[in-house]
Amino acid sequence: MTNAVKSKFEFRNPQSELVYHICLTAFGSAAILFQTRPFLVKRLLLPRSHKIALTKEIHRIGPAKPGQTKAVLDMCRDMKAYFEGVPLKTPWRFLDLGRLTPLQRSVLETVASVPHGQVRSYGEIAAQVGHPQACRFVGTTLARNPFPIFIPCHRVVRADGSLGGFGGGTELKKRMLSLEKQNA
Repeated sequence: MTNAVKSKFEFRNPQSELVYHICLTAFGSAAILFQTRPFLVKRLLLPRSHKIALTKEIHRIGPAKPGQTKAVLDMCRDMKAYFEGVPLKTPWRFLDLGRLTPLQRSVLETVASVPHGQVRSYGEIAAQVGHPQACRFVGTTLARNPFPIFIPCHRVVRADGSLGGFGGGTELKKRMLSLEKQNA
């Protein structure tokens, strides 16, 4: 394993192991990966139509065991409600943002402030964080967003209004935006 891969997905904490919980939503099975001591969400995996594909992705990230906590069950409940049209609040206190640079964190915080049912362009986000020429940086940061849904990177589109990329694919992005517009 290369150092780049290790640092991107390094979940090792000598006092806590990686645990996952699968949430069944109206859009498919999603997963929350977390550590228990202290409780921190490490990653959120977008819904997949096939649970097998989701579990394979979990195990590609690293050794993990199934489990749950009250906080994870609450997040799962909130995610289920999101996929039924209910706005979702970002659970900041539970998200592990420790591996992010201050600018990456600023991008994610700005994206999290985009209201349910609205979109912003990569350029608008770049300008809001004080770096108007950093559209590509914004795109790269969002491509690596460890908490999609909780930090709604699907609400960021190209300047011309076209969807742009999304880790769950453009069809999922389109469905999520459509759901939000219906319930905004």
